[in-house]
Amino acid sequence: MKVVLDTNAIFGDFNFKKPIVTILLEELKQGKLRLFIPEVVQEEVINQFRQGLEKAQNNIQSGLRAIRELTTEPMESLLATDFIPTELDNYRKRLAALFSEYGIEAIPIPQTNHHFLVQKAMLKKKPFNASEKGYRDSLIWENIKSLISAEDEEIASSPELVFITDNHTDFLSGDQLHEDLIAELEQQALQTESIKVFRNLKDFTDNMVELYEVQADIFKDRINNDVFWNFELKAIITSYLDKEYVDHKVGDFEFIYPGDYMDDEREITAYHDDFTLQDLAVKKLNAEEFVVELRIDVLTELEFFIDKSDYYSSRDNDYHIIEGDWNRHVMLVGGTDTLSFDVTLIINSKLECQSIEMNKIDES
Repeated sequence: MKVVLDTNAIFGDFNFKKPIVTILLEELKQGKLRLFIPEVVQEEVINQFRQGLEKAQNNIQSGLRAIRELTTEPMESLLATDFIPTELDNYRKRLAALFSEYGIEAIPIPQTNHHFLVQKAMLKKKPFNASEKGYRDSLIWENIKSLISAEDEEIASSPELVFITDNHTDFLSGDQLHEDLIAELEQQALQTESIKVFRNLKDFTDNMVELYEVQADIFKDRINNDVFWNFELKAIITSYLDKEYVDHKVGDFEFIYPGDYMDDEREITAYHDDFTLQDLAVKKLNAEEFVVELRIDVLTELEFFIDKSDYYSSRDNDYHIIEGDWNRHVMLVGGTDTLSFDVTLIINSKLECQSIEMNKIDES
């Protein structure tokens, strides 16, 4: 899940130290989300930081003047003449170090067509307001659009992006994205249901776990309802069986057959692909990946050795002879068995299988 911060989400916590931001950064550090801060927002925050320093410096100067007037003593300023430029430079360095430590992703100022923005301003389309103000907000909106998947692009789940802003006059209609912005997404063939808006960081952090569960449930429902045109879970598993199951050792899968001669070097010869996906479960792994777990029962064909005496003394042979005279004591036979597996897959938000593993279920 991608998270984009507006300036008002950061204002008042310039050094990212308050508890709510700490919670967000911990989620980020654990890889559970991706955090984006537009360059426009960074510059606005730095400007607010500068204004705060100037206000504090003016208060000090005003206090010193009052002390001088009251005491007639020559009081000198405690701050160096280059105090503000130095602290601004230090603050930029702290932000850069913070971004690097937590993997916060900066979004450059977009190269947007100015004719497009001028038209939006004249038509008073959001985020422009009635007085045609909203240029910086429009650049933030262009950044957000760059992170949203195209309308015809399949994604595992929604929401794809969370925007945290309290700018209800320019971005929102009530607590939802403004209809002008939704219409713009439609016009540019971008997914309109990919964005969820929160008014502040606390609302978002209070709902993070629930959001992860919602994303997992949506992905599970989409798999169950077969809504994807370019993703089929069973086809991924079948491809894995073709490569990692067939022609592999019998002993790898703990087959048990009568007799004393279990040749672990024998290989699985085939499987039947009419298995079904059972007990499907999905959970969120991190910002971009889901864990998909399920069970399959695979009818498997295999070869193994059996003692000739066991073969001839058995009345219920459910296997066939491949080579009856392998040697004086054993014969090579073939049989079938239905084997049950727990299958675990890692699927990313773009519906790409990152890894897959099968573990045999011991039902003895």
